[in-house]
Amino acid sequence: MSEDDEERFIRPDGHRYDAPESDESRISKEWAYAVLGVLVLVLLVLIATGTVQIFPT
Repeated sequence: MSEDDEERFIRPDGHRYDAPESDESRISKEWAYAVLGVLVLVLLVLIATGTVQIFPT
């Protein structure tokens, strides 16, 4: 590749162009974020109902 061709892939902030991620990796990230979100919601409900105490008395 010549330098002119490489210049096309450099973004204005100086970083090279990143190829889009595959559908498989995107879907696995979506599932991971969904599971994390559910865990956070469960923890918030447990704290709100007093099952899990943040500051023990």
